[in-house]
Amino acid sequence: AWLPDFVDEAAELFEPFVDVGRVGYECSPSTERWEVSMYLGATEAVGGRADGEVRSVAFQFDLLRLSSIFELIDEFHWNAFPSGTTDVEEPIRAGERSFVTVTGRYRSHQIRLRVFCTPPAEVSPGLRHFADGSWEAI
Repeated sequence: AWLPDFVDEAAELFEPFVDVGRVGYECSPSTERWEVSMYLGATEAVGGRADGEVRSVAFQFDLLRLSSIFELIDEFHWNAFPSGTTDVEEPIRAGERSFVTVTGRYRSHQIRLRVFCTPPAEVSPGLRHFADGSWEAI
């Protein structure tokens, strides 16, 4: 159960600036390592003036503690692609414009972790925030 343990440990490092957040992730094997992508899920407002709005959650991520999760780190990068700075035909989605990549070893398994600033566009919100201040996991 090393992979769920890794995801749980990394998820603890997301710290929303306001309110709460729900961590989303995707894990897939490759020929060389496990690929793990993580992000803080969006929140959907329910009721009130903002009804139906889906907002990303501002957060910080503890990179120092992340480095202590790995037995060995081979690569540690911040990737930034501000709007208008790439030569690709298709624009880069907002969530892929800024992300951290760490490649290393966890419990003798090779992993590449990518921590994105927003969830993928095709992912539904992780939480609902009601006008009365209550929250609901989706």
